Amino acid sequence: MIRSRTRVGAAGAAAALVLAVAISGVAVATTVYSNSFASQAQFNQIVRSGGGKHCDHSYRSKSKTMHVSVHGGPATCSFRPPVQGDSELPDHIARVQGKILKKTPSSARGGAFLEVDVRAGGGGVAYSLLVFPEKRKFELLRGPKGGGNFPVRGKNKVINGINKPNVLQLSAVGAKVVATVNGKQVATATDNDPGQVTGRKVRFGVGTVKHSPKDVIAVLKRVSVAVPTP
Repeated sequence: MIRSRTRVGAAGAAAALVLAVAISGVAVATTVYSNSFASQAQFNQIVRSGGGKHCDHSYRSKSKTMHVSVHGGPATCSFRPPVQGDSELPDHIARVQGKILKKTPSSARGGAFLEVDVRAGGGGVAYSLLVFPEKRKFELLRGPKGGGNFPVRGKNKVINGINKPNVLQLSAVGAKVVATVNGKQVATATDNDPGQVTGRKVRFGVGTVKHSPKDVIAVLKRVSVAVPTP
């Protein structure tokens, strides 16, 4: 099993906490980065990663959240924390909490999703978990396509609806990829050629699969990255 070490680019994030809890089949994991958006400084640690003109994001000090608006579509407004694997095929467990707000017009809600990615790189390389709150659907995807039983799609009642928080967690440990929502496993896949997914970054974001003039509006509350403890 390949283990990853991570680089932490923000003061204080290098202080790792050993969590003796089960995380996606990993008995013990070490948190290498955590951000609750408790301050403007924490918000400023997050790097914009994609979406261009389709995206606006800002810090809301009263609610201590990242506010994201997705204009038009299809589009994904993606971001990344200041950590990444320093070796190929990093073992990462990424978690993000967010919700699609009721301010999102009804016509835009069905295509709206929250997303978390691991082993993310350029050209669409990543394992991705997408959650669609309005339809309580999920998708576990692999970029590039192939590699086993990807994609995995389905519905699950553990997914909360519009204006309610959902906690997405995605782990890639060796060739095994596990997706959980709100603490419940919703999908797992084994990649028969994991060497094709060559990225080292973690990403998270908000998006829509619809062509719509209406904005998708969401808030993100916290993000964390962990690695299996040797």
